[in-house]
Amino acid sequence: MLKLDLVTASAAQATPAVRASRQRTPLALAALTACLAVAPVHAGRPLATDDAAVVAAGACQFETWFEHWRDARAFWLNPGCNPFGSTEFSFGGAHVRPDGGGAFSLMRGQVKQHVRAYDENGPGLAVAAGAARARAAGQQDVFANGIVTLPLAGEAVLVHLNAGATRSRMPAGSKTRATWAAALDAEAVAGTRAAGEVFGTSGERARWQLGLKHELLPGHLQLDASIGSAFGRWSTTRTVTIGVVAVTPSFLR
Repeated sequence: MLKLDLVTASAAQATPAVRASRQRTPLALAALTACLAVAPVHAGRPLATDDAAVVAAGACQFETWFEHWRDARAFWLNPGCNPFGSTEFSFGGAHVRPDGGGAFSLMRGQVKQHVRAYDENGPGLAVAAGAARARAAGQQDVFANGIVTLPLAGEAVLVHLNAGATRSRMPAGSKTRATWAAALDAEAVAGTRAAGEVFGTSGERARWQLGLKHELLPGHLQLDASIGSAFGRWSTTRTVTIGVVAVTPSFLR
């Protein structure tokens, strides 16, 4: 669990260095909070698009990754557990350090309900809801998401589709926006999957991302990486991540 905090001086006491870092902070903060609002955050690393699965009944999952933006770096931690069999609870966040200083934190929690497993007769279905907070921007979001997973060739090729909405409360007022995401997730070689996705929030430029993940210990330890940006904004919004996912045995049941 990460505590949300923004370490800055007051405007009257800020040094030139602090004021310079604040000028850079809104760019990084806007990009990172946009990712918070788009879809359930990295539910299946390295995808931003969620899938219709939950962690195994009685097990916990720990996702951690380093994210590099043009003007900032972030360290994320996102643990989640499924104590009851079909409901996954997660709560995590990020410590963000823009160039020039002025570090701050983001946090996010989610509940995801598994509805149906995909098979040859139909798609996998799930729903998710949660909240996010970026205190540095004075922004609080609540969101809901519908999730579909379609097998095109069994486990070898999967399509994940998301559609939902987020309600943001900011100093300037509140607004509701639609969110969407789509991903193609395929086995490249044994133990390694590759994915391509597009996702976005209404009123904002859509993003694309390419990712790879490799199972070091099948079902328990994964190494992953991704690269992406907003369409047509590579130089200013490019993002690179590298992370690890660890899944425990089913010890809660």
